[in-house]
Amino acid sequence: MICRSNSAESKIRNATKEAVKEIERSGGGCACGRSVLAMTGCRSCMMREVSGRLRNAGYDSAVCKTKWKSSQHIPSGEHTFLDVVQRNTKKGEVRLIIELNLRAEFEMARGSEEYNRLVRRLPEIFVGKVEKLQGVIKVICGAAKKCMKEKKMHLGPWRKQRYMQAKWLSPCERTMSMPLVPSSRLPKPKASMLTVDFLDKLPNRTALEVV
Repeated sequence: MICRSNSAESKIRNATKEAVKEIERSGGGCACGRSVLAMTGCRSCMMREVSGRLRNAGYDSAVCKTKWKSSQHIPSGEHTFLDVVQRNTKKGEVRLIIELNLRAEFEMARGSEEYNRLVRRLPEIFVGKVEKLQGVIKVICGAAKKCMKEKKMHLGPWRKQRYMQAKWLSPCERTMSMPLVPSSRLPKPKASMLTVDFLDKLPNRTALEVV
């Protein structure tokens, strides 16, 4: 893989993978009425479900939405992803970005074999600090630029490094789907998924939003 993970990142990635598997196994629908199986249904509902399960496991996770205006270099756009904020660390507050399908963000229909091979080395579920993601963006976007130059083709502005950086590094709005479960009151693993399902059915469930 292009990016290595430390123990904290690996732990959160495993929790994220388990959350995705739980959702896929449930075979249920999402709030908008569409299936969330295999991440082919509603992306926003999938992220909300995963974030809820991470919060139920004791992680300060939220759904993050970035928006940016057009400039002479890139068009306007918006992107949604997850994050986890860790505060009880020696380095103070640490924010980890979670992208449920990082490879898909860089795939190109006309990419060369060399470029496609590089993209395949990316983890499907990315968990890491902003600095690590910046490094990935720099490497992949540099490879995309080289690929298009060799093919004598135009590189779309949405493939450029500045645009990809805007997706995850622009100011974002954090929305939490459920209250955070205190670490001292964490439920047993088998009960954690049921707790989320139960909370989803409550009529007056409170949503927290931090901007």
